[in-house]
Amino acid sequence: MAALVATTIVTCLRAARLPNQFATEHWLVDYRFGVVKRGLVGSLVALITAALRTRPSQATIDALAVAAFVIFCAAIVWVSVRMVRRSHWSSEVTLAALVFLSSPFVVMSAHLVGYYDNIVVSLAIVSLALVFAGRIGSAAIVQCLSLLVHENTLLIAFPAVVWATFLTAPPSKAPRRRMLPLLLPMVIFALLAVRQATAPHHLERSLTQHLATYPFVAATLPDVRVPHWITIGFWESYVLHQGHFQERLLSQAMIALVFPSTVALLGVLFAGDGLAAVSAPAAAVLAICLLPQSMHLLVWDTARTWTYSVLCAFLLLWVDIESAPERPRSSQFVRLVALLALLVNAIGATPLMDGLKEHFDVATRLWVYAPVFAVGVGLARHSPSRASGEPDGKMVT
Repeated sequence: MAALVATTIVTCLRAARLPNQFATEHWLVDYRFGVVKRGLVGSLVALITAALRTRPSQATIDALAVAAFVIFCAAIVWVSVRMVRRSHWSSEVTLAALVFLSSPFVVMSAHLVGYYDNIVVSLAIVSLALVFAGRIGSAAIVQCLSLLVHENTLLIAFPAVVWATFLTAPPSKAPRRRMLPLLLPMVIFALLAVRQATAPHHLERSLTQHLATYPFVAATLPDVRVPHWITIGFWESYVLHQGHFQERLLSQAMIALVFPSTVALLGVLFAGDGLAAVSAPAAAVLAICLLPQSMHLLVWDTARTWTYSVLCAFLLLWVDIESAPERPRSSQFVRLVALLALLVNAIGATPLMDGLKEHFDVATRLWVYAPVFAVGVGLARHSPSRASGEPDGKMVT
């Protein structure tokens, strides 16, 4: 566990920062002018500060954003520890956890403190835990809330929840009936899309005037344009970005950065003898990992989008371990791939936003990750058998 925590801390230190102006303005957008995408968090902040007879400040938003990030870090470490325990201290699974915690996705998450990705991932973990506990309706409600936090939930979290619901269905219950509650998040997303397409023209102006009342964001409003990106419809976004999809999807630099972590995580998943390399379940797993890349049709931040595939592979590995904890996963080749991924994660620099670069150079990264490498080499050289008498760690809710 110490290695997992240390890896998370080191990876976060590579790019951590306080919220930028784009993220800060999001926390001030609420439902006072009608339902808008990404308005749930701002509405909660507005309600709480109004009850306290104050207004949101930069310090308040910074504190809330950091708190959300700390919760996110605690959640991914908890999942990592749980996967290792549920797999009976499998070397392959431990290596996979180290790969994820050192991956470009975690670097980008630390860089995007204040963005809603941290909240979406935390809610995804809550939803999956509820699925494993058999509480599908509650998981669906959490996903509905997550969609109101950020619509990217539909592509980076919801598919894993659907897959977990299908995979963990007891033999006595039809999977289709079990998944019926998950229609609710899809309905919510459809209603949100319709709302975006039919939003009144004055909505952007109203939000802009509202944000201008906060001195700490007023000066940058014309450049950051959060009200515009909040109110723009999905079709308008597609029209704006059309023609760029192929170049973004075939970015050699991003493929080289993200591919090793994704392959290492999927390698551990496929190392189990229950999932054939060529099968419908394998195709579904790969599709879920690639699905976030369709966001290149709608968004500018290519690097951020690329890292979502690493997250999806991590969540799917957790789902596989929860559904079949006894499945053997021993593979020397997979351990070597994971070691290579650890090295690539240390050497490779994740492209950050706002023209910023990682805080550590290559030499420093290699030095601070040296203990992680040492643990990784030890795991790769030895594949310990399952600890006798180790509890299977049933889900506690």
